[in-house]
Amino acid sequence: MPAGVLEAADGGFSPIKVVGIGIPLAYSLTFFAAPLVFLVVLGFWLVEDFQVVPAFSLENYLDIAQHMFAKSNYALAIVQSLWVSLSTAFFAVLVCYPMVLAIVYVAPRSRHRLLLMLAVAPFWSSYVLRLFSWQILLANKGIINSGLAWAGFENLQFHLLYTQIATRIGLIHYLAPILIVVLYVTVANIDRDLIQAARDLGATRWQAFRRVILPMSRTGLLVSASFAAIVSFGDVLAGSLLGGGVGNSVLGSVPLFSTMIMTEYASSTNLPRTSALAMILVLVMVLMLAGGAALAERGKVDAG
Repeated sequence: MPAGVLEAADGGFSPIKVVGIGIPLAYSLTFFAAPLVFLVVLGFWLVEDFQVVPAFSLENYLDIAQHMFAKSNYALAIVQSLWVSLSTAFFAVLVCYPMVLAIVYVAPRSRHRLLLMLAVAPFWSSYVLRLFSWQILLANKGIINSGLAWAGFENLQFHLLYTQIATRIGLIHYLAPILIVVLYVTVANIDRDLIQAARDLGATRWQAFRRVILPMSRTGLLVSASFAAIVSFGDVLAGSLLGGGVGNSVLGSVPLFSTMIMTEYASSTNLPRTSALAMILVLVMVLMLAGGAALAERGKVDAG
C-alpha cells in the first residue's frame, strides 16, 4: 500500500488528502466567501460625485431603514417575496412528491434511472431560454390560447403572463428536477418491509402511506420545501420575465424584493446601497435556511 495512503489512514496528512481538501476549499473561498465578504464591505461604502468611496459608514443601512415602511416600502416587498417563495415551495413539493412516489412504487426498478434522467432533462437547456419558452406558451396570443381559440374554446382562454402565477410556474419548472432527485433519495431509502408489515396488519394503501411513507419522508419534504423557498426568494429572472416585475397578489401590486434591488441599481447605479439591500436579502435567506434546517431536524427526530 502506498505510504501516502498509510499516513492518511493513521490520521496524518497525505498529498491526496491535501489536494482533496485544498481544491474544494480554495474554490469555496474564491467564488463564495471572497465575493460575500466584498459584498458586506461594499455595503458600508459611499458614493460621492458618482464614484464609490471606500469609507465605513452606516448611511446606506440607515437610509434603507427609513424607507422600510414608507416610500420604497422595502418591508412590503420582502413580505411579497416571502409569500411568493413559500407558496411556490408548497406547490413545487405538491407537484414533485406524487411524481417521486410513482417512480419509486409504480415504475419497475429497472426504469428508475431512465425516469430520473428524464426528470432532470430540463437542466440541459438554459434557464433563461425556458422562461422565454413559457412566455410563448402563456402569452395572451400564445400557443395555448391560440390552440384553444382554434378549437373553439375561447371561453377557456387565460391571461397568466406578467402575473405572479406565471412567476410561480417558471420557478416550479426550474425547481422540479432538483426536488425530484432530493425526494427520490428520501423515498427510495424507506424500508419496504415496514410498508409490507403495515399491509400485513390490515392497513389499506392510504393508511400505509399516511402512517409509514409520509412520516418517514417528512425530512426530505422539509428539506425540499426549504430549498425551493430559498431559491424562489432570491430569484429575479422569473419575476422579471414572467411576472413583469410587479404582480398582483393579496398584498397588492408590489414588486418582489429581488426585482426591487435590480430596479434600484439600474436607475441609480449606487452599488454600495444595492450591496446593502442585497445583504438584507441574504440575511433573510439565511434565516429561512436556519428555520428549514430546524424543522428538518425536528422532523427527523419525530420520524426516528
